[in-house]
Amino acid sequence: GDEPVFHDGKVVGWITSGGYAHYSGVSLALGYIPAELATEGTTGFEIEIIGNMRPASLQLEPVLDPSGSRMRA
Repeated sequence: GDEPVFHDGKVVGWITSGGYAHYSGVSLALGYIPAELATEGTTGFEIEIIGNMRPASLQLEPVLDPSGSRMRA
């Protein structure tokens, strides 16, 4: 946690937690950004992780595997 969230090169928020979602196959982070940026289609987010800038996207819907295909071997 406590990683900065950038939008168009400016710090706009902070990550509170993050990790890898094995069932979905993606890395996820939870954090705070201004409400005016939390709209569908907003792009240009990056998160600084251990000194490296990583691209990030806003996810308004839950990340899940509705068919359950990733849970089956």
